[in-house]
Amino acid sequence: MWLPDGSVRAVEDVVAERLPVLSFSKQWDTRPVRYGANQGARDHSVGELVARVPDAAFGGRSQEVMRIGFASGRVVEAASSQQWVTQRRTGRQAWQWKRSADLVPGDRVPFPLSAALFGTEGNAREGYFVGAMLGDGGMTSCTPEFHGDPRDGAVEFMRQFAVEHGCGVREIPQGSIVRLRFPFKAGRRNPVTNCLRRFGVWGRRCDEKQLPTVPFSRDFWIGCLSGLIDTDGCVRERINPRGTKHGSVEFATVSPPLAMQVSDALLRLGVANRVREVRRQQGPARSIGGYVITSRRPILIVEISRAAALVRVAGLLDLRIGYKASRLQRLKSTVGHVAPARSEMHGYDESVALDRVKSISSVGVRDVYGVAVSPSGLFVVNGLVTGAGDTTSAAVADRALSQGVQ
Repeated sequence: MWLPDGSVRAVEDVVAERLPVLSFSKQWDTRPVRYGANQGARDHSVGELVARVPDAAFGGRSQEVMRIGFASGRVVEAASSQQWVTQRRTGRQAWQWKRSADLVPGDRVPFPLSAALFGTEGNAREGYFVGAMLGDGGMTSCTPEFHGDPRDGAVEFMRQFAVEHGCGVREIPQGSIVRLRFPFKAGRRNPVTNCLRRFGVWGRRCDEKQLPTVPFSRDFWIGCLSGLIDTDGCVRERINPRGTKHGSVEFATVSPPLAMQVSDALLRLGVANRVREVRRQQGPARSIGGYVITSRRPILIVEISRAAALVRVAGLLDLRIGYKASRLQRLKSTVGHVAPARSEMHGYDESVALDRVKSISSVGVRDVYGVAVSPSGLFVVNGLVTGAGDTTSAAVADRALSQGVQ
């Protein structure tokens, strides 16, 4: 569950500790659609996301659990009785309540674009350093090291950061890149290593990389996302068969938890995105979708491709690799005139957009936990809006809210 301090906690922790959650400040207009005179105007506003302490909570009940996969790559496991506010598929596409058991592929569920609530831990420079080290850093030997092009801004930043923390910089050329090592006085704790320990990433291997559940600041996340995209990301410009220019910003990793953290951070900043998986087929390593698959581990790609999202992310990121920064600004100029798609929202509040149910299946009977919040009955789970509706409680599956991408 998404919390107001920018962190994420399992639903059983929220229930046990009665933690405040993110909830909308007003009830949504979910009246049945009726045609004819004297029906009254429908309220399309959704209110604001605010902190709310649950009015009620329960846990440990056994119910059938549904596994729901969405087009964005997000996955939620929820009790069959869990209520979702969805958009009607025909006629006047107003909001209506549906149980998990009644959802079908194609149903559209809202996700927030206004969850801009963060903590206070970390600043932008620390964020960029941590992000770049998660991307192209070595954090499992005695001395931290970073690999990159000696002529770009990322390597220069790492040099400066090490000097600011009193570390030396040893550069070892390796073809077109340089291997930077940050040694410190013998017998003393390395300040750069301490920084990585402070942010919980020191010692993590590639498939284990993730940040701890800490209320990081907005500046830290912007810096961290910039470092990740500068190292393990790309900015693509494309022309479709009709000659229309478009593009995307992508981040690739073999760590499912890190992919979901990046996706969540972008969504909290109002940047819609999706997570897709690329697997290596039988045979030698080859390029798939522009990525060279060299291991048996699947690659998770966080992709930003909507025009409005590209414009927003271009205004947030501080990329230090020159060609990526200039390409992102060209892309912003190319798609900046494109208005947000309105057809699928039919005039609803711009602070939410829609994700589509892609698959749904039963995973058996499990213990479930839930909360009820007022006045809307809605809260945010794995970046999606769900809630208790007009019932007395919401039932969400045990340990289901931190599932990896499928």
